[in-house]
Parts: sequence; structure tokens; C-alpha cells
Amino acid sequence: MSVVIVGGGLMGLSAAFHLRRADPASAVTVLERARTGSAASGASAAGVRAMGRDPAERRLALESLRRWPELDRELEAETGYRRGGGLRVALDDKTWEAAAGWAAEQCDDGVPLETVDAEAARRLAPDVSPACLGGVYSPIDGQADAMATVNAYVTAARRLGARIEEGVGVTAPLAEGGRVVGVERSDGTRQSCDVLIVTAGAWTAPLLANLGVKLPLDTRPLQMLLTGPAPGALAPVLGCFDRKISFKQLTDGAYLIGGGWPGEVVDHEANRWAVLDESVRGSLEVAGEVYPPVARCQLARSWIGLEAFMPDELPVIGPVPGVDGLLVAAGFSGHGFAISPMIGDVLARLALGRDPLLPLWRDLRFDRPSLAGS
Repeated sequence: MSVVIVGGGLMGLSAAFHLRRADPASAVTVLERARTGSAASGASAAGVRAMGRDPAERRLALESLRRWPELDRELEAETGYRRGGGLRVALDDKTWEAAAGWAAEQCDDGVPLETVDAEAARRLAPDVSPACLGGVYSPIDGQADAMATVNAYVTAARRLGARIEEGVGVTAPLAEGGRVVGVERSDGTRQSCDVLIVTAGAWTAPLLANLGVKLPLDTRPLQMLLTGPAPGALAPVLGCFDRKISFKQLTDGAYLIGGGWPGEVVDHEANRWAVLDESVRGSLEVAGEVYPPVARCQLARSWIGLEAFMPDELPVIGPVPGVDGLLVAAGFSGHGFAISPMIGDVLARLALGRDPLLPLWRDLRFDRPSLAGS
């Protein structure tokens, strides 16, 4: 059996790893147009969370988070993962009053959350804003290192026999009689395959359009900021109700700040982008409001990741109706990093015709009702 995977980000690399581990006889090739992890995967905030997930992806997230503590052992490489918990704080009466109900709805789905008062929140994050009234805490949330995780999957997939080619993209998938038969590569050659897995992020929709398949992806450039090292050791990843922020302290003391602030696309095809000054100012202002010590830090670096969003801001996973042998995982809408272990597992099972773990992703299928008419 031969499988071609288009896209050398986390989802494609995870699929390659799981395919070769499940079936060492399969021929698996990953084609990456630039470098592995050079797009959204490497630009990620690398949060590993179950808290705040849409109900459609909670099971998938919970199964993935069960695997993260042992993922370094599985891959035989380091991802930089640490489970320091996640804390979403409330800075006003309205959001604090709603926090308990927000947490309870998720707890009913099996997400382990605890509503904590201001004193408990400060024990978890001693330098959090004086305005903090309390928050919601998840003991299973955490963080990893984005590029370390990408490289860990690359190392593991290659060790198991997957072929990963960088600097080679796919110009078009090839199909005959309603079934995928191969791809046309950017180096001018054709490569046959039994199964084609497209995990090309923001570049997925044009590839599928060659087969007459419409995927309503919208590309959004999302900003990340990194400060210089600071004292202290903030364990949990911080969020805040009604604020655009994802805030964490790395092992070297630097603060990594995300939250969905927009950048600008300069050249989509070439993955060129620009940081917007107003977004930098806005993000730093919110970060200082939530965690005041960051105001004393110098900004060391800023960058943009081109993220693919679906209309309902949920990924699409699995077979494409009407094209046999074609699998897709795309549209992770800025929150795919944490679920990469199980996405790769699901794609491998589908490619091999084994138990596809449908209960985990049934509401993320290509033909789900929320995408009707998109």
C-alpha cells in the first residue's frame, strides 16, 4: 500500500508516524513545499488544552491530552511538553458570574475543570492581575515547544521508514474514475499512490479544487509575540474571559503571547506576512492587564502564522465524499496543535481501513450539517 501525504506540518507528520507504526509494510511519503513546520505548525503558540473546546472536538482533545505525557517516549524525541495546567481568569463581575456555568457544561462532557476564587487563582499564578476575581482551572492543560514537536515527529516518522521530502510540493492531485491515483509534484514528476492525505493547512482548498471539491477555508494571519526572559516561573497557561490572550512562560523565562490578534498576508502562496503595529500594541496591553509583570519586559520577536479557518471554526477530518482514497485534515482554526497525536492516529486508521475511532471525530466530518451550504 502506498500513501502520499501533502503537507509537512504536525498533522501530516503525525499521520506518517502512525501509518508506519501501524503498518511497516506501507510506503509513506510526505511532500512539503517548503520546510517541515514552516507554516502554522511551527508558528503555533503550542498550547495543549482541553479547556474551552467546542463540544464537537472535546473527545478528540481529551484522548490527545491523555497521550501527551508519554508522547516523548512514543516518538523517542523531545517535544518540550510540560503539564502546568491552564487558568482562565475573570476580571469583571459579569464574566466571573458566568464562569461556574461555563465550567459545569464542560465538566458534564468529562473535561476536568475547577472553579477557583481569587485567592486560589493567585496561588496558581501569584502575579496575576489585582483585578482577578477568580477563574476556571484545568489540571490537565499544558504547553509544548512548537518546532521541537515538529522535529520530534520528523525524527520518529523517518526512523520508522517514512520518506519526507522538503522543497517539493504538489501542484495537483490526480484521480481516475472517481478515485485518487496519484499526484503531480512541483518538480514535474508524477507519483502514484493508493491513498492521498491532504494536510496542507491554508493551501488545502486550491489542491482540492483540482478535483472539483469545494472546501470553504478562510486564511487568517495570526500574531505571536515573544519577550525577553523574565524572573519567576508561571506554571499554568493563562487565558482571560472576554480578552484575546493566550499567555505562557517558557522554560527560559520568556513570555509567549498569542490570542488571535491579526497580522497581514503579503503573499499567501509564498507564506509571506507582516506584523501590524496596532495588533502588537493591543496584545501587549491586554497581556499587561492580565499579568502585569510582562509590562517590564522587552519584546524580543514577533511573527505570524497563516491559519486556515472553516466557517464554523472547527476542523474538517476524514474522507472526502465522491473521491475514493482521498482523506483531508484541515481548517484547525488556530487550535489544532494539541490534538495532533489523535489526528494522525485517525488518518492512519482510515488509510489502512481499520477502526477509524469515529466517535472522536464524527461531528468534524466533511459532510457535517454545520457546513451545509458553505
